[in-house]
Amino acid sequence: MIYRAKRAALLLLAVCVLLQAGCAGRAEAQTNSSRVNGFSQGSNVVNAVEGGIQIQTALPVFSGFSAAEELNEKIREISDNGLAEVKQAEKELGNSAAQGHLFFQSYYDLFWDNDVLSVWIMNENYTGGAHGYRWVKSFNVNIQTGEFYETPGALLKDAQAGTKKITDTILADIKKRPDFYFPEAAKTVEEKHGAYSYYLDGKDLVVYFDLYELMPYAGGMPEFRFPLDDLDLKFRMGNNPDRQNVRDNGMDMEFKNPVVVNDGGVFLPLEETAGALIHTVKKTDAGYTVDGKSVKPTMIDGAAYMPVDYFNTLGENGPIPGFVVYDGKTLRIFTQTAQSDDESRSAGLNSVGSEIYLNSAPGGTSSEVSWKKRMCYIKSYDEKTGTVTLDPIEWITSEDKSRIQELKLDGDFPDGYYIYNPTVETEKIKLSENAKISLIQWNAQNVAESDVQTDAAGLGKRLAEDGALSFPYEYTVSDGKIIALREQYVP
Repeated sequence: MIYRAKRAALLLLAVCVLLQAGCAGRAEAQTNSSRVNGFSQGSNVVNAVEGGIQIQTALPVFSGFSAAEELNEKIREISDNGLAEVKQAEKELGNSAAQGHLFFQSYYDLFWDNDVLSVWIMNENYTGGAHGYRWVKSFNVNIQTGEFYETPGALLKDAQAGTKKITDTILADIKKRPDFYFPEAAKTVEEKHGAYSYYLDGKDLVVYFDLYELMPYAGGMPEFRFPLDDLDLKFRMGNNPDRQNVRDNGMDMEFKNPVVVNDGGVFLPLEETAGALIHTVKKTDAGYTVDGKSVKPTMIDGAAYMPVDYFNTLGENGPIPGFVVYDGKTLRIFTQTAQSDDESRSAGLNSVGSEIYLNSAPGGTSSEVSWKKRMCYIKSYDEKTGTVTLDPIEWITSEDKSRIQELKLDGDFPDGYYIYNPTVETEKIKLSENAKISLIQWNAQNVAESDVQTDAAGLGKRLAEDGALSFPYEYTVSDGKIIALREQYVP
């Protein structure tokens, strides 16, 4: 097969790659020092009806750093309290019109940048009345020290000056758009004295306010984004690419087919979404089946789609709990992961969690080898020994201004990237036994359709194909072995 097609280049969320293997029980990755260079994150998911309440909860479960259990407990408390409130309302409402419409939903998003992990829990309930209620709670923790950073100022070299900059920006928007805010909004902001709720999301620090704090319910929960590059931080942060609009258990992923919103509602691509929810989709001469059952999708631009509610029903009735949430911009997909190795074996779940690897070097300094340099060309693969001979390269995008200037490149990248490989320097690394290997799937017309998971044998078969060695690969090494390898399409 000769590879040719046009598909947008895939970039990682951050300095990390997921390891979908059952090794999440390790308390700490082994290094030459006591520093934590990785941690584990799984998901505990419920999608069920209890009594008259629809419950959808997806809570992250962390391990591998000192503050993990404290963080887990704080998150569980949010969910427990929120659900208790709805159950109390169910008792008080009795047979009122609200019965049968009560619900509680709690799910998460996360981001990490060097040593700082940011997690925010999004909650919504309906306990009767004209509408439901939404709220967010966030946590920002240093996985090395276990310190929780309660306010944005805790991340800044000059907390007073940096907090004033944030406050001034918020007050300026209130002054500019007075019709959007309550008359007392400016006073509410000033009285916080910088004790803002916030989280880290990609390149931004996001300050947010609760419903009714600054504006009426219809205005929602106002957010203010501050680029990390514009803040004088204590840590080197803000080196990650923009986030994707699809996230699987908090991790960025890419769909070939977009979410579609039309007069009929919200539609999600069938094969990709059901696959992420760990269901089997097959295309037959008669149409499509999901887990062996026939479905009648809506065809949009040649792809099969189903309404968003279908996938929540699918995740409710399936052997592995899951659900999806679409907020008009981001599609979030959640599926249950095993909470122990025994559960992984008995329940057939893929893994205990996902092993996340940071770009923090031992000794307290941040490594200069970032995610952009964890790319390579594969020169050869020895199937007998499981050894990959690779040539490391650097993947540079048009947004990497400092690197472009350092290398004296013109910065005009027609396809949005530049592969920097001034010399061929090979090294040999073995594949780990449970390495996660992702390859591009090509159709009969040699057009890239999607990514497929394979094993070492599948990798050997692919690399034997004509032209396969001309494509770069993204790789991650742990304990001297490759734990993840992904074929990178180049336009």
